[in-house]
Amino acid sequence: MFKSGPKNISIQAYRCVPKGHFFKLNSRPAFSDSFVEYVVYIYLQSMSLNATVNIVRAMYEIDILSKRQVLYFVEEVADALPTLDDIDRLYDPQRSGYLAFDGVWFDYGKEQIVLLVCFDPETFDVISAVWSKEETQEGYEKLMCIVLAKLPKMKVKGIYGDGDRGLNLALKRYFPLTPFQLCIVHKNLRMQQIVPVKSAVKSRHIGKQLKEEILTFADLFHNTLYADTKEESLKNLTVLLKWTQKHPREKFVKAVNSLKRNFKYTLTHFDYPDLQRDNNLIECFNGCIKPRLKLMKGFKKKDNLDRYLKLFLLDFRFHKLKESKFKNRRGKSPLELGNVQLSKYYNFLTLLRKELRLTYLQLL
Repeated sequence: MFKSGPKNISIQAYRCVPKGHFFKLNSRPAFSDSFVEYVVYIYLQSMSLNATVNIVRAMYEIDILSKRQVLYFVEEVADALPTLDDIDRLYDPQRSGYLAFDGVWFDYGKEQIVLLVCFDPETFDVISAVWSKEETQEGYEKLMCIVLAKLPKMKVKGIYGDGDRGLNLALKRYFPLTPFQLCIVHKNLRMQQIVPVKSAVKSRHIGKQLKEEILTFADLFHNTLYADTKEESLKNLTVLLKWTQKHPREKFVKAVNSLKRNFKYTLTHFDYPDLQRDNNLIECFNGCIKPRLKLMKGFKKKDNLDRYLKLFLLDFRFHKLKESKFKNRRGKSPLELGNVQLSKYYNFLTLLRKELRLTYLQLL
């Protein structure tokens, strides 16, 4: 089976005349590298085993694939591909000097695991990622050790994060003097998880007084996070605290306590103008990575976690950000944003196979 379609290949059979033995090669289907990488690429784009099988069947009008074969192709391709570190050595992408850390949770079988990620918030390029059972200081320290091997501490100009306790403790150990900007989008999202702001706008079952209180609280909360100066932000926080004391509903108090936790780190960008405040860096990255991680439900063996993670992260690094709201990123891949010059390609697997002379399966 080739990417261009099925072909018959003549093979040599052998007969041992003295013994009367007859030898022939295995007659099971053979798959070319181009076909294998085409199937894997469809899988990465469709994010479904069934969709991949159906697309290939419709394309070639032949029952050539099963879900099991697709997973086998994924394993073979992932094993053949270079690691993230290999890609760094091969292309040497430039780093902005800023780092963003985050933990992405997802279900795997009957348990939950977290992927701890460090990426460049300017280029969106992934620097490193590790698996962990919990979002702990130990897990983040392991990730930071890998990152520091690639990017010396003195070259790190600023760090972004969501304020997780494990991350904060790890930062105090490895980057105690580096400016840290807490993601204010996380703060705002956390408030909306506690206080039903969206429901208050749409619902007809919430009383007028309660609705007005919720909307007033949301405005005061927003004004605190998105103030134009540090002084204004602190002033708005005081107003919010006084208002909450006069309206001590449980959800308001809980949301305010969440805001006060590590609040000083939401103000870092005022002292370091090059740090971004509200371009939703971490949430944008999560929006790309979370749908991919859901694909791992199809993997039964834990060994495949590392395989698939490598495959997905490589796909992410070569994937062009066509719909980015930032013009400087639109139409470029994270590697290209890191000043890497790449030949024109439509499938990054084909690009890597040809440049590195890889092979996935042996034709039989």
